[in-house]
Amino acid sequence: MRARVRANIGSLASIRDLSFFLIFLIAGSSLTGCAVTGKSGSGGKPESGSPGISVTPTSASFGNVTVNTDATQTMKLSNPGTADLSISKATVTGAGFSMSGLAAPATVAAGASMNFTISFKPTAAGAGTGSVSITSDAGGSPMLINLTGTGISSSIKLSANAASLSFGDVVVGNTATQDVKLTNTGNANVEISSAAASGTGFSATGGSNTTLTPNQAVTVAVSFDPQSKGALSGSLTVTSNAAKIQIPLLGTGTQASQQHTVSLSWTPSVSQVIGYFVYRRTGTDGSFAKLVSAIDSSTSFTDNTVVDGQTYFYVVTALSAADVESEFSSPVSVTIPSS
Repeated sequence: MRARVRANIGSLASIRDLSFFLIFLIAGSSLTGCAVTGKSGSGGKPESGSPGISVTPTSASFGNVTVNTDATQTMKLSNPGTADLSISKATVTGAGFSMSGLAAPATVAAGASMNFTISFKPTAAGAGTGSVSITSDAGGSPMLINLTGTGISSSIKLSANAASLSFGDVVVGNTATQDVKLTNTGNANVEISSAAASGTGFSATGGSNTTLTPNQAVTVAVSFDPQSKGALSGSLTVTSNAAKIQIPLLGTGTQASQQHTVSLSWTPSVSQVIGYFVYRRTGTDGSFAKLVSAIDSSTSFTDNTVVDGQTYFYVVTALSAADVESEFSSPVSVTIPSS
């Protein structure tokens, strides 16, 4: 018995991907079925996988960047495929844009990732666009990453939180201090070379040889140390690559008030006494008040509680061992001078 296998294959010349073409002619037996499955590559070995590529973020927007200053963004390139990714070319286009950390040729293992950096340094004001192109053996090559940014003109501004400083009255030999806060209110760095005070009695510390980035601040301490009585003036001058700042300074040196005291002394009592009490009255009217409640055996006393411009009257009493207090002595009066 002869078995026949028929196949409708069309024109052989039109079939490009047919790996095998089999015709079986088997005599003396029956053919129940025949199947060829699977896909083979070179040499008949199965393929090991394919690479992939992804970049996050998918684009880079730098927003406003001051002319001639750098802004950077970090990008992550990943291979989500099952075979090594081979990068043959990586280029960046667009005025002011540059790239680092990704140089071709490069290989990224399956499932691995790497970081690279895109920078934007505009040389003129205005909107800028560009792109990064990555050529690889992954599908959809080359991959494009859009870049955008806007260059803005630099603005160098330095501001102070005080238009002037007034120290008021300060006693000669004492020191009063006030702070001035200097803030970079522009969009470019401010280089402060000096912050100095002029004028007798005035001095300043802090702020000199300082670089402030936008929105950064520094504090200058201004002191007033008068060495003589009278009104004094000066100024705090801040010199930088921004406009010069001058802050008027005012203060008055005053003489310290003199602390007056009253010293009393008396003749000891001829009687046997254990001590004395001192009384005081303010002004010509009113009653006397005991200055110290404890008995004192000495025959002198110093009053440290007097007030400038007041007149005081003093009397003394003696106390016997039997706890009998004598009458008031003759009063004495003292007028305290005004400072």
